[in-house]
Amino acid sequence: MIFLRRTFIAFGTAAILILMGCAGEPTIQTGEDAEVLMGNLNRVDNARSGLAYVDPEADYARYQRVLIQPLNLDNVEIVQPSSSGTLNRYNREWELTDSDKAALQSAYLEVMTREISEKGEFAIADTNGDDVLIISAMITRIAPSAPKEDMASRSSARGRVYTDGAGSISIAIAFMDGDSGEIVALIKDARRGDHNIWGINNSVTNMAEVRRAFGSWAMRINDGLLALKSRDEG
Repeated sequence: MIFLRRTFIAFGTAAILILMGCAGEPTIQTGEDAEVLMGNLNRVDNARSGLAYVDPEADYARYQRVLIQPLNLDNVEIVQPSSSGTLNRYNREWELTDSDKAALQSAYLEVMTREISEKGEFAIADTNGDDVLIISAMITRIAPSAPKEDMASRSSARGRVYTDGAGSISIAIAFMDGDSGEIVALIKDARRGDHNIWGINNSVTNMAEVRRAFGSWAMRINDGLLALKSRDEG
């Protein structure tokens, strides 16, 4: 996991397309001028935002199942929300507690498993195998739009807090061959919840937005993998 973390950090902060989903026609760079990462991952042109890298030589058609690894939260950058007036009671920093991490990991696994299972294109695996693609994700950055909903962070006199969405969350994902462990794709993406829609900011609404982000990523992952699989089957 340290190796993956270093690889993701090398990407910088650019938002990376979730696999092949984009407005234009995606094309994997080939030839001598191709931009290659880690020796086997070629850049995808016409990505919606930033970068996408896949292994053009990988046989995606053989992947029938996906193994969803636990969400990694070991190296999350927290961008502190503004704390003007009495919004942040004691100017306490926003941090991920063990309870927060457990809730995020549980939501991620539940949503990813449900969305991919319901699509019906890929079965969920619980062990490695030669027909298995491993999905290894890590949250890289969280930028909440308000202090946490607890007595140590918010002033009780403030009452309800309204914000323009819950904030933003960034994720990085490696896709690895279930037999060799070789990375066959790398992506990074960021989502901001309910931008331009003001609403109540609390633990319930924030988790709902996080779950929607996980659901969106799961659907894009499924569609992207299906596109690669169809390409190789054709």
